[in-house]
Parts: sequence; structure tokens; C-alpha cells
Amino acid sequence: MKSYKILISNAWLTSYGGTESVVRDLSVGLLRRGHRPIVYSPVVGISGEAISRLGIPVIDDLRLLAEAPDIIHGHHFIQAAEAMLRFPETPALYVCHAWDFWVERPPKFPQIRLYGGVSEAVRDRLVHTEGIAPDNVAVFPNCVDLLRVPTRVNPLNGRLRKAVCFSEKGSHVPVIRAACEHLGISLDLLGGCGDRYVEYPERELVDYDLVFATGKSALEALYSGAAVVVCDNRGYAGPVTNANFDRFRNLNFALRLLVNRVSKQMIVDDLLRYDLPDAVSVAERARRECSMETQLDGFLAVYSDIIQGWPDARAKMSEEQLRTAIFDFLQEALPRKPLDGRWPWIAERDALINRVNGLEAETARLREIEADLAGKLDAERASEVERIRHLEHELQALRQSVSWRVTWPLRKLKELTRI
Repeated sequence: MKSYKILISNAWLTSYGGTESVVRDLSVGLLRRGHRPIVYSPVVGISGEAISRLGIPVIDDLRLLAEAPDIIHGHHFIQAAEAMLRFPETPALYVCHAWDFWVERPPKFPQIRLYGGVSEAVRDRLVHTEGIAPDNVAVFPNCVDLLRVPTRVNPLNGRLRKAVCFSEKGSHVPVIRAACEHLGISLDLLGGCGDRYVEYPERELVDYDLVFATGKSALEALYSGAAVVVCDNRGYAGPVTNANFDRFRNLNFALRLLVNRVSKQMIVDDLLRYDLPDAVSVAERARRECSMETQLDGFLAVYSDIIQGWPDARAKMSEEQLRTAIFDFLQEALPRKPLDGRWPWIAERDALINRVNGLEAETARLREIEADLAGKLDAERASEVERIRHLEHELQALRQSVSWRVTWPLRKLKELTRI
């Protein structure tokens, strides 16, 4: 196959979560296949620097790119549109990664020959809320690079001892902690819920028996050979099993699955049904069916089809179509009146995130209190049961004693004299 120059866009490369890890895996995988990925983001931080250290160009200004790519692999509304405006003669693929978020909105340029979503829900966003023709939308589920996952030193066994919550938010953590304490399972935190981000989480995940996660994090945990329970601050789906794997996979181990409130009893009940052979089997299935190599095969086939068909598609494309697409993009992206809420959305978003974080912290505090009170109530109940058992034991001992039998006539006489 011909070596392609692929320009990948992303809104930011400042941490190790979300689309940042997708861009890293995609660009590294393409490089390994002999292609020439170029990564563009206006905000380059630690994850962008990590990609650059591998010899992959990472730029924050598209004017620096002096040679047109063969294809644009776009992520994020503004940045993908920038790439297409910079290279109007280059075809593009656009991939959406979320059900909501303005930043994930698809630009509508005639250069985009195919749109992709990472799940059934995201596909429905593109078709049902963005008006994109179903025939022009494909699903590209998340995958993990197997070469990044180290060998698991301690295979799963019949006893779950060590768990980690790998999540962005943390309001559900006290409930998970209470369930784990009830079952004698230790719990650590990874990601935003514990304010502990790592570049290669799979290197830590292989040390855990059980992982609570959603989305790509859940898939990374499966690749690491752990038993996985799908849940986060939005809701609870339950353990990943062979019976539900296809459905969970199609829904990206996320949103549409999280229909139940996270509860201690539900977690405890599910973990008491822990099935070791099934947990081992579903982890092996994830590694077999969801490999990054399989996804790269798919993307490269799409790139090839788009590039080969581009001359004919470009010949049919009018300048009026491009001008209309640019105008529509500006209408969507730029403020048209004071406090329009498009570019000011950044400040509004930051304010809302701060508020949500505050509410998350307060919810976590209240759930800690709830869990503490529940623990005290359980302890008081256990103490009361033990006290009653002790009194019953003393009463039984008293009734079996010699003095109780000797004084029986006196007690009987007392009852008769009352009559």
C-alpha cells in the first residue's frame, strides 16, 4: 500500500485522556505501518509532546505545514474545519467521539467524504441531530493498542482482592468504596476521580483484579485482563460478560448503558456473582476482537477509498458548494450578536465545569457521610443482634441452672397467689 501523509486534528493535547489517547494510538499505529502522520492542535501540552518525541510532527499552527497531506482525519469542529480551509484540495474523514459537547459537532464541508462515530449513540447524533445522510456515516468503535499492554504477572483468580476506579468524575466513588469494603476488596483511584493521570494506564491496570470504568477506559481494563464493571458518575451498567459484550461494545461501554443509579447493593450483588472463567474469556475476546490493528486496517481502507475517489468527487464539486460550506461554518462558529453564546461558550463552559466540579465534590462528601452513617447503622445493628444473642444465651444458661430448677415451685406458687 502507498504511504500516505495523514493530517490528524484535535482541539487540545494537554492530558492523557479522551481523544488525546486516541490521537496518540492512531498516529503511532500509522507510523508503525509506514505512513506519515502529522498532528495538529492549537493547544499542545504533555500528550502532544509525548507524540512529538516519537518523531511524529506535532504543530500548533497550520501555516507551518508547507506540504499538503493526502487526507485529513478530523477530530473536533473548529480544528477539523481549520485543516480543511488550509487545504481545500484535500479530502477528509471526520470522526465524532461524543454524544454531546459543542466541540464534537461535525463541520459540513464537501471535502468530508465520510463521517464516523465511536458508538451507536454517536452515530445517531450525526444522523438524527446533525442531518447527515445515513449512508455517509460509519461506526468506528474505540480500540486499544495491544503492544502497549504489558504481560499480566498475576492472572485473575476466584477471589477479587484489588480494585481501581478509573474515571473522570468521582461522585460515585464513595458508593463503590462502601461496596468494596463490604466485600473486603481494596480500592484505588485513577484518572480525574483521584486526580491521578498517567500516560500509560494499562501498565497499572494489569495489577488489578477489578476495574470500575466506562468508555475507552473500560476497554483498556479488559485488555489488561481485569474483570470490568461499567459505571461512572452518570450511572451503572454492571459487569462486562460474554453475554452482554456485543451490546456493551456497540454502545462504547458508556452512555446508553448507564441507566441505573450506582448503588452499593447492586455492586455487591453483581460481584458476589463473579464468574472467573467468564471474566477471563471476555478479556481474551476483547483483545482478539478490538485490536488497534483491526481498526487501522479499517481506517487505511477508508483512506484509500477516499483518496482514490477524490479526483472524480472534486471534479463534481462546485466553488459555490465550498463558499456555502465556509459561510455556514462561520455562522455556526462565530458570534453573530452580543452574548451569542458561541465563542463565549468557552467562558460559560469553564464556569459550568467549575460548578459541576463543585457539585461533584459536594455529592462525594454527602455520599461519604451517607456511607459512614450506613456503616455506623450496620455496626449498631450488628451490636444489637450480638447483645440480644448474649442475653438469650444468659437466659438459657439461667434456665438450665440448678437454682432455677430448685426455685421453680416458689415461682409457681407466686403465680397461683396472684390469681
